[in-house]
Amino acid sequence: MAKPEQTEKPTPKRLSEARHRGQVAKSQDVSGALIFLIGILILHFFFLPAMNAMASMMQVAFQNSHSEPLNAHSVWGVFWRAGMSLAFVLVIFFVTTVIVAIAANIAQFGLLFTTYPLKPNFSKLNPFGGVKNVFASTQTLVNLIKQLIKVTAVFILVYMTLLGNAAQIYTIAQMSLHDLLGLMDSLLYTLGLRFGMLLLILGLLDYAYAQWKLNDSLKMSKWEVKDEAKASEGSQEAKQAVKKRQREFHRKRMMAAVPKATVVVTNPTHFAVALQWDELTMEAPVLTAKGADLMARRIREVAKEHGVPIMENPPLARTLYERVELDTPIPPTMYAAVAQVIAFVYRLQNRTIA
Repeated sequence: MAKPEQTEKPTPKRLSEARHRGQVAKSQDVSGALIFLIGILILHFFFLPAMNAMASMMQVAFQNSHSEPLNAHSVWGVFWRAGMSLAFVLVIFFVTTVIVAIAANIAQFGLLFTTYPLKPNFSKLNPFGGVKNVFASTQTLVNLIKQLIKVTAVFILVYMTLLGNAAQIYTIAQMSLHDLLGLMDSLLYTLGLRFGMLLLILGLLDYAYAQWKLNDSLKMSKWEVKDEAKASEGSQEAKQAVKKRQREFHRKRMMAAVPKATVVVTNPTHFAVALQWDELTMEAPVLTAKGADLMARRIREVAKEHGVPIMENPPLARTLYERVELDTPIPPTMYAAVAQVIAFVYRLQNRTIA
């Protein structure tokens, strides 16, 4: 149970930590009910045909017993061959129940692999604590109520099933073995199906209670929520610091690339982009620096300091800034516009494009 000061719902982080410790909402009654129902269905649809096959096999074997001596070995062989029909049913039963048990647990809390519950906890060995939990825990009362409901339901269902088939039960003495097995199968199937459905309903209610109990036990106080938020903000601040250092590194790298640029194209005040072009080693001009406002002004200042030509071409500067990433060649659609700028710079420097 949550403490009085724990009034806040558990955060996703707290739920994740609880899941890592193996604290998940689950009900063994759900798995038990599904296994019980599947077992009843398998026995109903396969058991009687298997019994008939076994009886026929034994009948044929004993009818042909005159052809071979009747001894312990031959009799054991007959029972072995007849029992294979039941073995097939048992294999189906056990394989199916294992699959259903696994699927029922996955449906309740998904796939979960953790070794945390295997760690030794010596506090659980305290006998006085165990006795205290037996009398103080509400789970004990819930389990007692469930057991009483199950026992009561068994008596009621057995009574109703026998009462509804009383006419057939009175004629048991006149029934053949085959009819008797059929009646037993029908009674057990009806009784088992009803009881299995009741177990499933109780299991779903128990799962809902387990979910509520888990969320209640994981509730947090307002101080715990604030502390977790502060810790999360601290990690966000660390991430922002890393991003800030990365931006600073990129800025310094851009400023170091400006003196090597062939030309700086400006807006003239809002945008500035630096282009580098070497006809011998590059297939297309590369955008080596770009910036807006204060960064654009800094790029212009560095370009002036190192004698890099600066050209005003607002449409081209804005387009290059928005569409071309840093250290990326310009796209073919912009070759013509950039070529005119570089050609003009080359004419100013009395150079020619190779």
